[in-house]
Amino acid sequence: MIIIIAVWVIYSVTQPGPSTPGTTTSVLSTSSNQSNLAPDFTLPTVLPNSATRLGPPVTLSSFRGKVVLLEFMEPWCPHCQNVAPMLEELHNKYGDKVVFLSVAGPWQGATADDTASFMNKYGTTWTYVYDSSGSVMSTMYGVTSTPTFFIIGKDGSIVSSCNQGETCASQLDADLAQYAG
Repeated sequence: MIIIIAVWVIYSVTQPGPSTPGTTTSVLSTSSNQSNLAPDFTLPTVLPNSATRLGPPVTLSSFRGKVVLLEFMEPWCPHCQNVAPMLEELHNKYGDKVVFLSVAGPWQGATADDTASFMNKYGTTWTYVYDSSGSVMSTMYGVTSTPTFFIIGKDGSIVSSCNQGETCASQLDADLAQYAG
């Protein structure tokens, strides 16, 4: 019994997942990404008004030459819900200069259907993709709480990141103004 409990504790501690909302954590190790290029991924889009819910895949590197605001979110996350209107304002302000891309994950059982419902409820108009395994969020980007944001420069490098949820609003606006030129 003690061995089973010990194995469970070790497994639980080593598994990625959301941390307490609003906590600050390191989001990307520079030692694992010396060039500071954003890790590339291809994920299916979420279709809010389709019975199939998942659409054509999107590859992050296909946006090279453009600034990208990359958000990692969960549809059940109250902080993600609270920042959705602010992000829509930023999208309206910078949408012609910046690609907005939200990666929704499967933490706490979230599905592509949940993400589609979130998009419809909050009226968000940019592209969402679904990370069904959570590997892009947890493994590639080291995300441990949502929302977490990265700004990716035109050359594909990470130029800014913020993982303090709702407190990122003013930083995002200033960073987008700087990098969207």
